[in-house]
Amino acid sequence: MQGMNNIQRNENRILISLALCLLFFAESKPASAQGLSALRDRARARLSMVIKGVAPKKDASPAPKNAESDPASKNADLPNGSGSSPESSAPASKDSSSKTLPSKNSALKSVKAAPAKAKLPAKSSPAQSKGSAAAVLDGEPLDEENALKMSQDDLAEEGGDQSNEESKSKLKPEQAQEADAHMKAGDSFFARRDYTNAMIEYGRVVQIDEENIKARFMLGKVLIAMSDFQEALKEFDKIIELRPRHSDAYFMRGEACRLMSKYDDAFRAYKRAIKLNKSNALAHTYLGECYRTRGWYRPAMFECRKAMHIDEKLLTPHIILAECYKSLGQPKAALDEFKSILQKEPNDSSAHERYARALGEQGRWEEAIVEFARAAQLDSRNSEAHSGSAWALANNKRLSEALSEASKAVALAPNNSDAHSVLAWVYQKKGDAQAAVTQYRLALKLNPTSPKLHASLGNALADAGDLNGAIAELMAASQMLPQDYDLKLQLQSLVQKRGK
Repeated sequence: MQGMNNIQRNENRILISLALCLLFFAESKPASAQGLSALRDRARARLSMVIKGVAPKKDASPAPKNAESDPASKNADLPNGSGSSPESSAPASKDSSSKTLPSKNSALKSVKAAPAKAKLPAKSSPAQSKGSAAAVLDGEPLDEENALKMSQDDLAEEGGDQSNEESKSKLKPEQAQEADAHMKAGDSFFARRDYTNAMIEYGRVVQIDEENIKARFMLGKVLIAMSDFQEALKEFDKIIELRPRHSDAYFMRGEACRLMSKYDDAFRAYKRAIKLNKSNALAHTYLGECYRTRGWYRPAMFECRKAMHIDEKLLTPHIILAECYKSLGQPKAALDEFKSILQKEPNDSSAHERYARALGEQGRWEEAIVEFARAAQLDSRNSEAHSGSAWALANNKRLSEALSEASKAVALAPNNSDAHSVLAWVYQKKGDAQAAVTQYRLALKLNPTSPKLHASLGNALADAGDLNGAIAELMAASQMLPQDYDLKLQLQSLVQKRGK
């Protein structure tokens, strides 16, 4: 526990430094752009939250990728490249060409995994927006059949894509020179993934030239990398205001919406990006992901195959296809897709981790353990690889090793509720109910709206002999999942047990 406290203190120091940097940037010059006022407010709010001991939202750890978890972590693949997080290795050469878009390896972290069939510890991902057959998207009622028809009938819009148009500068020579210097500095910081300084430099460019498309595009990407999706959305909306046929801006707008679980808005943005540029493979890919989150697997697979036809190097369509196959009860086809990813990227940690989970869901624990170990070897900071390894080891009755792996995951991602949940589950398997209760409480502090975490805490409290606490947690879970019959039976059993 002392180690966890040290990690939290270190994170707070980093966050305070970040907040002070943001305040310095926001107040060092008179704000000529509306974004600077919002930036200053966000910086002050973040600093206040850290000082008060409140964890800033989604800043401290990567989004969980476990089965039933959030992939839409914040990263994806982008046009002409591969990936939706702003983690590309090279800056853009034009206003917002495909080269400005994220790297393909980050894509593996951006697709939500399908619910697992194997017994897993409680996951804490937010509920997905499933939508209904009557959901109105893009101006018409949409169900799975209509979605498939719309995908098949997509026609390109006349007028041309403005994504690669060069900006016509209206600046004086000295202003243009200053803006160019800040732009180059921002690109350098961005290439090194120093997002704080990249944000400062791109923000300076926007101060000098509010209509600089590339600076706004890169600033939006940086904000996504920092999990500030709402502010990123504002940057992409401003680009669309300046260039209404900017396909890449619509795609990135879709990404920001998807990462906020606003699937209807993401759907519209991806569709618009495709209308403007039929060859936008990543727009097809993540439109497929929107369909998959609704359970509409045929149009999801159709869009992914389109994307693969456009750009055979993309990995994310294979991931989404694999998740569709898993949900459709076709585990062999899912494994084949993961194998195809590993053939393309044999040294990708996330690919090995996902393949390992697919193996585990079929009860192939020994093989899963090997793949999780390979994932951790390739990326020592891949907390999901350690959590997954703990899950596989525990199911293989190697509880001491599982506890070690789960503890490593928590040390790497102390603000990841899934990591705490897996550690709690391993403690439960070892018969240490009190330690399990502690970890489930920590997980719930990070994600208080997860019914599965409430239910798991209730079971751990029951194991620890606290029937009143167990009943309270199971009641909370049952209120969140009123149709869950198993929860009601558990609750009824505990009430009867207390009565005796």
